[in-house]
Amino acid sequence: MKSILIIPAFLLCFFLSANQSFCQQEITTGTLIRQMTDLERLATTPAENYRSVQFSSYDRRSVSPDKPYWFGNADGFGLEPVPGFEKVLREPGSDGIGEYLMCDVKGPGAIVRLWTAQISGTVKMFLDGKQVYNGAADRFFWNFPAEAGDMEGIRMQGTFRQYDALYFPVPFAKSCRIEWTGDLKAIHFYHVGMRLYDKNAKVKTYRADDPKTYRSDIEHVAKILADPESTVPTGEKYDVIRTVSKSDRQEIIRIEGNRVIEQLKIKLNAPMPEKALRQTVLRIFFDGASVPQVESPVGDFFGAAPGVNPYVSLPFSIAPDGTMTCRFAMPFKESASVQIINMSDQNIELTASASARSYTWDENRSMYFRARWRINHGLKASNREAVDIPYLLAMGEGRLAGAACFLMNPSNVPTASGNWWGEGDEKIFVDNDRFPSFFGTGSEDYYNYSWSAPDIFCYPYCGQPRDDGPATRGFVSNFRWHVLDDIPFADKLAFYMELLPHGIVPGFAYARIVYLYGREGTIDDHCTITADDLRPQTIPEWNPVTFRSSLNYRFVSAETAFKGNADTGFEYDPLWAEGKIFVWKPKQPGEKINFEVQTSAGKKDMQISAGHMPGGGKIRVYVNNIPVKLNKKDTLDLHDDHRMLNRAYTTGEIDFVQGKNVITIENLSDTEVKTGIDLLWIKD
Repeated sequence: MKSILIIPAFLLCFFLSANQSFCQQEITTGTLIRQMTDLERLATTPAENYRSVQFSSYDRRSVSPDKPYWFGNADGFGLEPVPGFEKVLREPGSDGIGEYLMCDVKGPGAIVRLWTAQISGTVKMFLDGKQVYNGAADRFFWNFPAEAGDMEGIRMQGTFRQYDALYFPVPFAKSCRIEWTGDLKAIHFYHVGMRLYDKNAKVKTYRADDPKTYRSDIEHVAKILADPESTVPTGEKYDVIRTVSKSDRQEIIRIEGNRVIEQLKIKLNAPMPEKALRQTVLRIFFDGASVPQVESPVGDFFGAAPGVNPYVSLPFSIAPDGTMTCRFAMPFKESASVQIINMSDQNIELTASASARSYTWDENRSMYFRARWRINHGLKASNREAVDIPYLLAMGEGRLAGAACFLMNPSNVPTASGNWWGEGDEKIFVDNDRFPSFFGTGSEDYYNYSWSAPDIFCYPYCGQPRDDGPATRGFVSNFRWHVLDDIPFADKLAFYMELLPHGIVPGFAYARIVYLYGREGTIDDHCTITADDLRPQTIPEWNPVTFRSSLNYRFVSAETAFKGNADTGFEYDPLWAEGKIFVWKPKQPGEKINFEVQTSAGKKDMQISAGHMPGGGKIRVYVNNIPVKLNKKDTLDLHDDHRMLNRAYTTGEIDFVQGKNVITIENLSDTEVKTGIDLLWIKD
């Protein structure tokens, strides 16, 4: 009998090291699913070389900044001058229906993000030449795995489906082709985010039974995404409580050795907390760097400035008590120094903690965590003169891991169609790009939502923890974390976001922060934060003006229209028109107050601007004793534990009588509450 030579796997890999793909881990739906919650993976260069790209419905007239239409906005609304697709496959017939190519990729890769604001028609997807989906386009972009595989019992909403984006990886070994059939006159926004692997990568193509094959991985990851704070750090704790005097600089935490910070927590207490969070600067130096790898106002670093705006995401969270947590991995070889600079005029009480454990630094792959913040004050945002706002310019090797923006929008228009700031697109150039690898369709689309929504929301990878209102006026904060859809760069990265509002808005402020990892020697365009950068921001007082969606409305202040002698008063803040809001304090359910407006007879739209606030109550609204719906709801709940929000609610058409019309608000809460009414809008 002949003997059989058995070579251990590690020796086989050694002997065959010239062919690196031989021993490369196979990329499957399961391996990609597991990466969705693996934050430490981001701290090393990718084990499998890939570049990240995005196919989208961007305005195809956008060619370069030295040609017209670089800021073009015909990107999916319908009837664009040039179809927003890679190719026209079949011209529209008499019914207006044509066929269009979204993408046609040759070689191994994986879909890592899908997004749409709205899309009709149908989609066909072919992986390795085989059709794996043929159905409604919107269900593909929002619910693909549940449409094409067994996902019964798996929570999709809030985990894999995050607002208008879908994060469920779809790997392919040879090719991916996606076609759309529909009417160009209809809305058809789309993003398809992909990894494109080196040609020798070992990829197992997605199959319809993958949700069953990898169910344990999917369930495990879905559980973490549903509750990111359930992950408990295991490292050594470093705790500190300090008073940081005004103009003081302190090292609050120092960690020696080859370690990784797996969690960092900070809480600030000060007489003026919002001011402290912007004017206290966090700086982190790894391995004795001359320039801090992290430099940002403390509140902005945690992704929800200005002030304390509670939310939970995978790498960051902010608790209602102001405790802010970062779970991005921060490895280092020898030391980490966490420093605080108090650039405010008040003393600050600081509580902080870090958890760090041992780490093996790989000179060929390990990267430093970096966070780069900047701000522009006093911008004149204009729909006539759009500009590219630089988020980050970096040279070296690394990967983009996230971004957030913090805006002060002083528009006097009270409607989203009018005070919207974010028609502009993201443009991300990677390495030797002459045209962006990522060219988007709107700022909110990059941040995973759509239609200039004022919603307060948070998901594992994205959120809008602050939006004062009305609509998108006031302070607004958005974030997006690139975890599954990280963007590696081998040489350089240039990240811009267009500033393109609906109108002309002087006095606009735009702060932003980019999170990335970089190999030793990475440089970027960061500048040291100055006291002028951190100047206090206040929203100017305002009066509503008519523009776009608010055209033909007449605004009546609540105090002017109020009739009666109920327990009322005012609260003052530039959030409200003329700097104040009319507040009613009912004590019993069923109590009512009346407002009177003069109109001509006929069917008219009406809106009510109300305040969401701590202590707010539930109300019902009547016009001339007839109950009306507001935003199609019979009742409104104006309570918010953590924020004050100015929100407008529409009734739709109402039969008004000639002359005096009575608007009644009924309290539905069974405890003492306060109801804030700012404006009554009547469409004449």
